[in-house]
Parts: sequence; C-alpha cells; structure tokens
Amino acid sequence: MPHDACMSIPSSRQEILPALLLVLTAWSLLATQALLAPHLGRGAAVMLSFAAVTALVIATRRREKGRAPGHAAGLAALAALAGFASYPVWIPLIGALGVALGLRPVPPPPRPDDPLLLVAVLGLAPVFEELLYRERLLLALRTRVGAGFAVAISSLLFALPHLEPWSVLATSLVGLVLGALMLMGGSVALCIGLHAGLNLAAVVCGIPPARLALPVPLALLCGVGVLSVGLLAARRGRFGEIATDGH
Repeated sequence: MPHDACMSIPSSRQEILPALLLVLTAWSLLATQALLAPHLGRGAAVMLSFAAVTALVIATRRREKGRAPGHAAGLAALAALAGFASYPVWIPLIGALGVALGLRPVPPPPRPDDPLLLVAVLGLAPVFEELLYRERLLLALRTRVGAGFAVAISSLLFALPHLEPWSVLATSLVGLVLGALMLMGGSVALCIGLHAGLNLAAVVCGIPPARLALPVPLALLCGVGVLSVGLLAARRGRFGEIATDGH
C-alpha cells in the first residue's frame, strides 16, 4: 500500500468521533427548548436553540479554499426551487409509507404563525442540519462504512430528534434523498436549498398541500428537472466553485 494511503486512513477514521460528538452536542442544545419554552415562549425557545446549534456547526466547519459564494448561492436557489415544486410528490409518498408501516393517521400540524418560529424553521434549520448531518457526519461515516450505510445512518440520526413518528418517517425519507444528493453533487448548498424549499412549501402550501401547489405529475417533472440542472452545475463547477472531494 502506498505510504500516502497508509497515512490517510487513520486521519479519515478519526473524523467520525468528532462528528458524532458534534451531533450529540447539537442534540443537547436542541433539548434546551423544553427548559426555555415556559419562560420565553415556544418560538423564542426554538429560535435560540437553533441559533446556538447553527453557530456551533459553522464555527467548527472546515474551511475549503477555491469556493465562490455566488456558486453556492446559485446551487441553493435551484435546489430550493426544486424542493418547493416537488413538495406535492412527497406528501402522498410519505403517507403511503406510513400506512404500510401501520402508523395511525394524525391531524395535520397547525400552520406556524410565530415569526421567530418561521425564521428558525425556514432559515436556520436547513443550514445547521445540512452542515451537520450531510457535510460533516455523512462524509465522515462514508470513509468507514461506505456510501450506502453512511446515507442510512446519517438519515436516521437526522430524523430521531423530530420524535413524532410521522415526522421521523418524513425526515428519514427526505434525509435519504439529501444524503444521495450530497454524494452525487458534492455540494452541501444543494442540500440546504432542497431542504429549505421543502420547509417553505410545507408552510406555504400546507400539510397536505391545499394551496399554491402544482399537480403531482407536474411537480415531479419540475422538481426532477430543476434539481438535475443543479446537479450538473455542481458537478461541473459552472459558477466557479470547486466541487468537494468528500474530504
């Protein structure tokens, strides 16, 4: 085995422990919502916990050279459009899987109206969750367990904090797609954008989608088409960004 390869194996494996510790720390910060909510209200409690996790993940993020901010913004915008457009496809798919797994039907959650909660869900959550679970954890796990298991494990850990069974199912399924997208496109901006687009669609269109939503066949066509353009742009670096090498 070449000397360089021998030297790279231990360092790549050592990335898994810091990634898992970061996940546990993030979960601990998110758990403070229960303590803060009675005093500050749910919106402020969620906002503060999300802001703390976002700051932590960004502060511990590995900086990469050669990246153009415009490229990431362009990829995120395309992926957000794909996420919003494809939202009507996700709901019946999740519903069918839930019924197959024996989950009991539940009333749809109320539309959030707290501005702080909206900022947390639409602005902070897609950023810290994708940087944490896709860019950090997924890529670290891939060096040890391979791509398939890495996507599955990172998706499960992404879903667990959501607690409610239907939410866990939905986030697990979305996490699998986001993990595959990260590995195929090599840019976390795609994941952030798709995640943000789906969250925005859930707020705007409702659960299930009852307003401002495309018909399912058109939603599938638009979502896949726009996301394919984003993937091509990410892989070719058309906006000046150097695609990630998976660390």
